[in-house]
Amino acid sequence: MTALILTFFLLGFLLYRHWTWKAVPWPETALRPSSLQAHRGYWQAGAQENTLSAFEAAKSQGFEMFELDVRLSAEAIPVVFHDADLRRLGKQRTDRVSDSTVEQLKAWAQVCTLEEVLTSSQVPRFINIELKSNSVWQGSLEEAVAALVRKHGCESRVLFSSFNPLALWRMKRLLPTVPRALLATGEDDPENKIYLRQMWLAPYIGVHALHLDHNYVKPDAVTRWKKRQVPVALWTVNDPDEVRKYLQAGAISVISDSVVSVDSSL
Repeated sequence: MTALILTFFLLGFLLYRHWTWKAVPWPETALRPSSLQAHRGYWQAGAQENTLSAFEAAKSQGFEMFELDVRLSAEAIPVVFHDADLRRLGKQRTDRVSDSTVEQLKAWAQVCTLEEVLTSSQVPRFINIELKSNSVWQGSLEEAVAALVRKHGCESRVLFSSFNPLALWRMKRLLPTVPRALLATGEDDPENKIYLRQMWLAPYIGVHALHLDHNYVKPDAVTRWKKRQVPVALWTVNDPDEVRKYLQAGAISVISDSVVSVDSSL
């Protein structure tokens, strides 16, 4: 009987935490997300996504902030690339990014390193760095990225986002003054486990915001999150009217492939 009572108490506590948690306070020295972020840079004019050319194009379009994806190369160097392999953007090669050197990635798929982005004066100042990590225990990616951010004094220029709650938890220890945002989607995918879809770990990892797939989030839900003191950004919104609705509902930022400006009265 005692065990049953304790089980119900624990379940009740977990449910209470799930429905009432609030984001940790935004770091005072951190960036404030722009209303619009260029998703993988601006590549609508022909540049390849997640390349220096796309990031430079984002700056020329007036973006103050852009999003990119980062993985480790074979030498454990943080490189900017979304996919785990080169099939889509690497001339249909089957090589995995983690098995390829920086030199090979540059030749096969125009890949740049994160360090090249952080040191470029031709890209927007503020950067949303998505950590492409599925690891539970291994923190090599987070450690390498944090080292580069510290090396170049970019703590006030970057924000970290990830679908992996533990990657953000590790970043909390490595760079506590840099904002962290948990990515989530309702997409039906075997890798998108229920605890990821429902963000069960969000109350325990110390996040400053949520970055949510707009396909599963209506503007009124954004308003409810705001009332709960949880800042929300949406991805990937390519309809100007939708962008406007989310910002009016209280979203702190919208990540877009193609929308380059919004009504200045918002």
